[in-house]
Amino acid sequence: MKIKLLTSFVVLLLIVFALAGWSCTQKIDLEPNKEGLDSLSILENATVNEIQTYLASFKGEKPVLVNIWATWCLPCVEEFPYIMKLKEKHGEAFELVFISADFEEARAEATNFLKEQGVDFTTFFKQGKDNNFIAGISEKWSGAIPYTLILDKHGATHTEWEGKADYQDFEKALLYVIE
Repeated sequence: MKIKLLTSFVVLLLIVFALAGWSCTQKIDLEPNKEGLDSLSILENATVNEIQTYLASFKGEKPVLVNIWATWCLPCVEEFPYIMKLKEKHGEAFELVFISADFEEARAEATNFLKEQGVDFTTFFKQGKDNNFIAGISEKWSGAIPYTLILDKHGATHTEWEGKADYQDFEKALLYVIE
């Protein structure tokens, strides 16, 4: 009986060691697939100069609504669906540009928030010193968020405001420049 028990134990140990050895030889793919990386590109790093160049690319074509927000800003989060509703309703008539003012450690949270809101277009993640960024966006902007800027199709500032707005405020300002 002892020999049979000992033999069973040895066989069990051999099986365990064989499985352990086999699992160590399996290649684990730690590289994210390229398709997964592409889906993360909705939040791109951008300096104020890069954003201004991007905004200027729509001059003569269509109006632009710029919204600067952050996940830690409750009014920003509350008004975000209003802006997305405008995009859904009037999407081709204007360009929508979101700029995240989140801190680097909240980048993943910002990306997840954008996906949850149905954002499937490129948005920007603010880079550079706050004061330079603020001054580069608008002389009238104090740096408070949410901040909204609406440019007409000629690239001129039609209106801008700090603080949360409701759907009707956004739509009224936007319809004025859509013509």
